[in-house]
Amino acid sequence: MFLIKNKKSNGFSLIELLVAIAIMGILSSVILVSLGGARDKARDATRLNDMKQIEKALYLFFSYNDHYPNSDNGVSNSGEFIGDDDGPIEMALAPYFTKMPIDPKHDGITYYYSYDPTHCSDEIPGSCDCGGGTKASLAFNKAESMINLRKDTCSGGDMNQNNADFNMVFDLMGF
Repeated sequence: MFLIKNKKSNGFSLIELLVAIAIMGILSSVILVSLGGARDKARDATRLNDMKQIEKALYLFFSYNDHYPNSDNGVSNSGEFIGDDDGPIEMALAPYFTKMPIDPKHDGITYYYSYDPTHCSDEIPGSCDCGGGTKASLAFNKAESMINLRKDTCSGGDMNQNNADFNMVFDLMGF
């Protein structure tokens, strides 16, 4: 009679390797998708922080000049993009920044920081009653995450701020 010896396998079979590779692929795709959302939130948080920095620079400008940047400084009354060039608003705010804030994904087309010195603000937030007079306003568009963004105004059309993903209206008393 023949003796049959059981061969012990010292490695993995092809099927076992394929299953392990498939499981690692699924796990890595889930991790990449979840990290994508975190990146979006991080960019939006950066945008909100930049808005606060620009707001502080505008208050400093106001405290030294007794007015916000306006047509006397070469800033258009319909608003200006901030961080896209070395235009009038950048020159007015340059003393208050070491580096001008720009969008984290700066594509220069649909995303903007804007300053609008003539925007109409809502007297009662959310009412669209334009009795609040004209105040300074900042806005950005192209938010990427689903975080709740501040929208102080729903009226007026300068720089299309009423349709921006984020906008805030402020005056010297609001700081």
